[in-house]
Amino acid sequence: MEKISGRVAALILAIALALSGCGDAAGTEIKNINVITDNSTPKELYEKALKEDTLVVYTVSTRVVDTKEAFEKAYPGLFVEVRDLRSPNLIEEVEKGDGSGTPVCDVVLCNDNSGEFKSRLVDTGIVVPFLPEDIGIHMEADTANGMVSFLNEAEILFYSAKEYSECPIENIWELTEEKYKDRVYMPNPLRSFSTYAFCASSLDHSAQFEDAYEAYAGEKLKLNGTENAAEYFWKKVSENIIFTNSSDEVTEALNDGKADFGWCVSSKLRLAGVGYSLAPVYKLTPFSGCRTSYAVMMTNGCKNENSAKLFIRFLLGEKDGQGAGLKPFCTAGTWSVRGDVPDGNDVPLSDIDLITPNQQKLIDDKEKSVAFWTDILKGN
Repeated sequence: MEKISGRVAALILAIALALSGCGDAAGTEIKNINVITDNSTPKELYEKALKEDTLVVYTVSTRVVDTKEAFEKAYPGLFVEVRDLRSPNLIEEVEKGDGSGTPVCDVVLCNDNSGEFKSRLVDTGIVVPFLPEDIGIHMEADTANGMVSFLNEAEILFYSAKEYSECPIENIWELTEEKYKDRVYMPNPLRSFSTYAFCASSLDHSAQFEDAYEAYAGEKLKLNGTENAAEYFWKKVSENIIFTNSSDEVTEALNDGKADFGWCVSSKLRLAGVGYSLAPVYKLTPFSGCRTSYAVMMTNGCKNENSAKLFIRFLLGEKDGQGAGLKPFCTAGTWSVRGDVPDGNDVPLSDIDLITPNQQKLIDDKEKSVAFWTDILKGN
């Protein structure tokens, strides 16, 4: 694949999106959004991929290891190297590879909600979308808006099922009460993209926080005029929060009974199936968390182009949705973007009290949001 400059890629994508309009709600018209177009069959890609080197995948999800193993079994002679990285480190490494003139990896899987992935890798053309038409027609129309989102998740509040048989709160302001001092856990929002997406996006929902406070306290919230209700809430609740390095630490605290509540990625719900004592809060005034999603992209100018395309097809479940590559992601707490693939959740994502991040606003407000959270974290 000949490398496309970031400016040219962005121009092609902008023209394509303008021509595509709003798209078809029943599926994605792939021809209108791809910088890379290839209608090769899996067999044709496999024959070409056998002449290439080891495929390198950078990912923020360890479940890709299962996809790798299934892929190597399905396509003998092909090998995949998976490198698990936190989102900030992944973006930095991919940028370094692009700056050197030789991409360090072929496929990238990353959370795309904080705005960092979009602004630093997508908008610059460092990574580009590939979504075969025979798969795209089965996916939600907004899953290929410059990126290929292959699954939906949420940054959501959980409670300890070890401590409670049902969720003991109905309103988010209850978390500010003294009895929950050091009993609420949350990943550091400046280290976790999904947590940052929730925390930063919530600052735009001051009116909802005010209404929720009135429902909770029976009176209007009194502010000093220099902050909104969302900022006030986070300053207040942060006094009760233990900030962690990852969602894993949150789930362990919930399971051990050290925490009553904890925000983390919804995919951790699958741990309940193996005995962890945690349960999601789907209904909460004004909201429990925010929607998140994960993108799968190719690096622009990648060395193993055919292997990358074949792997992405495999990860997306192939034409019929039955491919083994998608199955590791069809778990509780992960919602499918394919209309023909069940996701194993009893509650649809649309029925959960969530906000949806505005990526561009997150990018535009980054300096302000980072400064706000830096100040809060200094006091913890």
